Amino acid sequence: MPRLTPADASLILDHVVGDPSTPAAAANALLAELPFPSRPTRRLLRSVLLRRLGSDPVSPAALDTLQLLASLPTPAPAIAAAHLAVAAFLAASAPDFDAAAGALFARPDGRARRAVDEGGDPALVSPEAVAVADQFEAAVGNAFSQSVLRGLWGGRAAAEERVRELLVAEWAAIGPSQLEVAAERIVGDGAVETWRAAEESIRAKYRMLAGEERAREILSRLEEPTSNVNPISTPEVHKVLDALKSSCADLHSAVEDPLPAAKAAADEVLAARMDKAVDINAEEVNNQAASCSAAAGPSALNNQGEASRKGTLSSLMDWNSTARTFQWEDSLDPEGSRSQSHIPHLPSPRRNQVSPLQLADNKAKRRRARKWSSVEEETLRKGVDQFGSSNWKDILIHNPDVFIGRTAVDLKDKWRNMMR
Repeated sequence: MPRLTPADASLILDHVVGDPSTPAAAANALLAELPFPSRPTRRLLRSVLLRRLGSDPVSPAALDTLQLLASLPTPAPAIAAAHLAVAAFLAASAPDFDAAAGALFARPDGRARRAVDEGGDPALVSPEAVAVADQFEAAVGNAFSQSVLRGLWGGRAAAEERVRELLVAEWAAIGPSQLEVAAERIVGDGAVETWRAAEESIRAKYRMLAGEERAREILSRLEEPTSNVNPISTPEVHKVLDALKSSCADLHSAVEDPLPAAKAAADEVLAARMDKAVDINAEEVNNQAASCSAAAGPSALNNQGEASRKGTLSSLMDWNSTARTFQWEDSLDPEGSRSQSHIPHLPSPRRNQVSPLQLADNKAKRRRARKWSSVEEETLRKGVDQFGSSNWKDILIHNPDVFIGRTAVDLKDKWRNMMR
């Protein structure tokens, strides 16, 4: 069996030791057998320190482990609380209080004093830590202060509980190993793009890692026409689309459609105006016929039909100001030619004409409040721990299947209420 290279050993240790479900005995045996890399990953360093702290949570060695954890990038806020609890317990529970407090807090080179003073590790400096260090320094030679501090910090169970809280938070935020990331690229959602960019020799290695069945599936997807491949068809995109559909359904159920009411109002107004126009036309025709009969006698009756037609047309033109008739026979000059002054011209439509229809009430209704579930609150807490208390958009994007119908402002307001 060929020996493992340092790079291969680093990948194996990073994956196995960094998995909190791996038993401590198996992790320790693997660390003893494989060469520890000269440049380990940050995840491997953090997992080794967490396992060391878990096996010895309250001791002087635990203080050194906590300081090393604090020196790594992105330290958890719980490290400072655990460090302070362990240091205070060691000083309060020691048989010789003065000697232990002096070694930890009273001297400038004390182990805990160096960590909390200016110039110490920023991850361990806090107002509480400085105040506790001053209290232990003042208690040297003071029996009353010593008894008070022993009552406050002398419980081993309380110190171990702080360390256990730190371990849970650190293991939860340790993230995937490099092997898991590589496996996701080779056989996960991004496999098609990874295989397409790889050479044939690299694809042969991918086939061995993915298995024959999975490799055939990926290669069949790789041979599909690129025009049918959606470049943004990923599970994350599908989740966002589903959330968008759900939001649209909620919006339609909350907001009434104003179009039917507007159409009904328009039909009523149009019918009323048409009825009024017909009544006016009939009255004008009757008046014109009576006038002509009285003025011209029997000869006017011959033109009654023509007058009736022209009266009706005139009344309709009055109702619709843009309507025009092209009866040029009435404007012919003696030579039979049409006069240009009598050629009708269509006026431009009135641009600023106010519609007689009443505007429908299209005011958007407020969104109905929806109670937050315990799953949403817990996901919000984890999101704040991972992304911070100001990156609400990142928290929302990374948890679309939980915060359905929520906005970044909703997350911000909920977090403010939870903090109260």
